[in-house]
Amino acid sequence: MSKAQRQRTGSRPTATTSRPRETPSTPRVERPASRGTARPFQPSGWSEWAIVVAVGVLIGGMVAWWLWGSGTGTNEVEAAEPIANVQAPDYHSLLLDPQDAERVLFGSHDGIQESHDGGFTWQAGTLHGVDAMIMATSPRAPEIIYVAGHDVFELSRDGGRSWRPMSHDLPGTDIHGFAQNPADPERLYAFVVGAGGFTSADGGSSWDPFASYPPGGSYLVLASNGEHLFAATDAGIARSTDHGATWEPLPSQPGKVTTFSLAVSADDPKVIYVGTPGGAFRTTDGGESWSLIGPANVPVLAVAVTPGDPERIVVLDDRGSIYRSDDSGRSWLSPQ
Repeated sequence: MSKAQRQRTGSRPTATTSRPRETPSTPRVERPASRGTARPFQPSGWSEWAIVVAVGVLIGGMVAWWLWGSGTGTNEVEAAEPIANVQAPDYHSLLLDPQDAERVLFGSHDGIQESHDGGFTWQAGTLHGVDAMIMATSPRAPEIIYVAGHDVFELSRDGGRSWRPMSHDLPGTDIHGFAQNPADPERLYAFVVGAGGFTSADGGSSWDPFASYPPGGSYLVLASNGEHLFAATDAGIARSTDHGATWEPLPSQPGKVTTFSLAVSADDPKVIYVGTPGGAFRTTDGGESWSLIGPANVPVLAVAVTPGDPERIVVLDDRGSIYRSDDSGRSWLSPQ
């Protein structure tokens, strides 16, 4: 009713229309809900409540599985902070000197940088302008260092003071996986993009293709501890005890995640370290079980362990941060 109508109600009757009163003979007809209106589900019995609980448990389990598979689970690990940051166009590899635990080498597309105080400070190395994607050496021949990468295969016979291109018969030098047998320095393994995996028994001069390949194979990260050769592909981590002739997957994997790097203890083939998008993992039982050791939720691109001190590990993340543990990842050093 308008304001003017209300003011005239005292002098003039106002016509109104009322709803007809319903009678028992006229049943009420409910309007159907419109198609755009969703009514909330309200469980009314034990069976419906059981369905609700089951769905909740299923969703919770899927979320927990995803968190573990992505390497972002809630495992309690020791807090870690970097002891240093290296400056480079990208971040690829680490190598610990078997003769000097304080000497650490870092490889990038720009060559090699070195630390002589266990990773706290860094300086330019002697190899410049090449892609040091992977570095390898052996405690049986620590003066020999190999460097491989994109169209790179370099060798040093004096501990890294000088370098020369490697003479070889590989079908190419776009090498994305490389490992050296620490017990037999002449035994090498390489994965060449577009050509596959190869092994050498003479220090890299001549090569033979792998007799078989591990499951997956879209990429290959290699590591060796003498007794075993390990390879990581998009299908997980596998091992070979016959130089790549046959492979078997590890009993379990460190989460359903990509493996960026592998390192194996030279003293115990059951101790393996893995760098993943969610941090570094360790197994002490050959892959039966894994523990996240940290740094948690940090992409670990490289992990290295020294034969002279198997408790010391150094890891590198995707921003050039260096982390170090002297007790196999149970605790992490603080910056000086």
